[in-house]
Amino acid sequence: AGFLWPGIRPGLSFEDIFSFAPRPAQKAFYEAANGPGVFVLEAPMGLGKTEAALYAAYRMLEQKKSSGIYFALPTQLTSNRIHGRVNAFLDRILEAGGSALLLHGMAWLERFRQQRMGGEAKPNQAWFSAGRRGILAPFGVGTVDQALLSVLRVRHSSLRSFGLAGKTVILDEVHSYDMYTGSLLDALVRQ
Repeated sequence: AGFLWPGIRPGLSFEDIFSFAPRPAQKAFYEAANGPGVFVLEAPMGLGKTEAALYAAYRMLEQKKSSGIYFALPTQLTSNRIHGRVNAFLDRILEAGGSALLLHGMAWLERFRQQRMGGEAKPNQAWFSAGRRGILAPFGVGTVDQALLSVLRVRHSSLRSFGLAGKTVILDEVHSYDMYTGSLLDALVRQ
């Protein structure tokens, strides 16, 4: 059901995964992100922040310092857009291939559109798709609220915390959040 350590192709360089050489800022970021912690990359649009974050996550997975990835974005549209890029990344780094589960309130529409019969218990398939269980999948892309629900006093928040534990959590587009969401992000980072 996907609860085993993901099989990662070892020794891939940045160029092997993304087909271009890293920029100095990207290289500095993924070299600094060499263990558990909070790492911030602030740069103008087009610098390659997404690739830098994904390569840092790959290195954490390769060293068994992380058990998966959750890529959080502010909107359903941005989540849908990055989902394909993360899946292409996973195809390159996972030995058996794989894909990230899309997690947001309307993700079922995307799953319905791409539905395959059978295999419901495979990683990122129907069993994980049910509401709050999606965060348990080894790889996920979704809206930031899916992660923020782990720090609020709501039902099953501990299940969401468990789903994020041990994963590399990438928070993108942080500049777009308001003060309230920012305070919840602080609580998420502390957790």
